[in-house]
Amino acid sequence: MTVAGLLALAPVIRHTGIGTSPGYLLVGLLAGLPHGAVDHLVPGWSSARARSPAARLAVALGYAAVAAVVLVAFQAAPTPALLAFLALSVIHFGAADEAFHAERDGRPVRYRPAGVLARGGPPVIVPLLAWPATVDPLLGAVAPGAPAALDPGLRLLALGCLVAAGAWTAVRDLRHGRHLDAAEPALLVALFATVPPALAVGAYFATWHAARHVSRLLRAHPDNRSDLAAGRWAAPLGRFARAALLPTLVAAAVPVTLAGWPGRPFEPLAVTVAALAALTVPHVAVVTWLDRCGPPAG
Repeated sequence: MTVAGLLALAPVIRHTGIGTSPGYLLVGLLAGLPHGAVDHLVPGWSSARARSPAARLAVALGYAAVAAVVLVAFQAAPTPALLAFLALSVIHFGAADEAFHAERDGRPVRYRPAGVLARGGPPVIVPLLAWPATVDPLLGAVAPGAPAALDPGLRLLALGCLVAAGAWTAVRDLRHGRHLDAAEPALLVALFATVPPALAVGAYFATWHAARHVSRLLRAHPDNRSDLAAGRWAAPLGRFARAALLPTLVAAAVPVTLAGWPGRPFEPLAVTVAALAALTVPHVAVVTWLDRCGPPAG
């Protein structure tokens, strides 16, 4: 609903000039943090072996170790790290939507490359072409060499692949009677082409990507089965909020810690993106676990 509302208001947003501040992006990224805050619990929902204290500690330590490696990569080689993060974001966003649709329909979770690109590409690829004057300075604030690395030819090639994947995915969904799903790639392309990227990406991350993942987590938690079967959402949401509170606070503190990194001036966007990337890489591994194992049997 938020995405559709922003798209409907796009002419007003562009006329008034609102939505251009990087603050919208920062707020959206921070608001979406809780969707990955219970990653350390997810393996235990599908595997009894992963519920032991030792296994949970191993998951948490592994998560932290991978995040630390990503942070070091952003400090040592920001341009390659940022480009890799953008590519991973396309894959993660698209795979998340594919998994969301599959679980909703009771189908096995399978990643179709065209579907992944069609749904994960718009938040990353479209702003690079539609808003270069806005996006390139933001990329440059995170990694000075990134705008030059993403030359116009590469951006056009990515857009062509996105259009082809979107068309193929829409036809596939229409053939299977999933008419609303078929419209999603075009909706996302229109959003990111017409709404300033800071507002569009922030809103997408918090109200589309994160919200869909939280809905999957509520269904994956074994303690929620009876409540959800009876149409009760308050208790599952409460369980999630309690479990996510402390990890979210810790994750939100990471940019503050990065702000004091020696030898580098404080850049709010740069440290936030680096922190988000550090959390995203292990988060993708946990989501892949969830996709392979699926929610617990009823």
